[in-house]
Amino acid sequence: MEESADEMAHREDVLRMYHATKEALRVISDVTTSTVSTPAPPPVDNDWIKTSPNDVYISVQHPESNGCV
Repeated sequence: MEESADEMAHREDVLRMYHATKEALRVISDVTTSTVSTPAPPPVDNDWIKTSPNDVYISVQHPESNGCV
């Protein structure tokens, strides 16, 4: 039983997609293994700064969260 032209084209498309996906995963793996991250420094503790009652602070209000992060 022979492959029709459509079946042959589909098989070639699937093989191209397979090889492209395999190459993409290899690149992602290379990037992941060669990426080095450093932890962020601890937050600054500025509680020691004395403030006077006359200091003006701008309050930033964040919009209500809808459950999405």
